[in-house]
Amino acid sequence: MKKNSFLNLMDSLVSISSLNQGKASKIIQSLGHDDVKIVVKNNEPMAAIIPVSRYSELVEAEERLSALEGRNHK
Repeated sequence: MKKNSFLNLMDSLVSISSLNQGKASKIIQSLGHDDVKIVVKNNEPMAAIIPVSRYSELVEAEERLSALEGRNHK
C-alpha cells in the first residue's frame, strides 16, 4: 500500500463518538465531491458518508448497469 493511500484512508476515518459529540455538521460540510468518510465504531467500519451529488451519480450508474444487464439477458 502506498503511503499516500494509507494516509488518505486514515484521514477518511471518523469515529462514531465524534459524530455524537456534535462534530457531524463540520465533517459533512468538509466533504468535497469525491470525498468519503468511513464511520467506525469499536474500530469496525459501520457506515460511509458521501456527498448527495456523489450518491446520485452512483444511483444513476447502478440504474444504467441494471438496464444493460437486462438487455443482455434477453
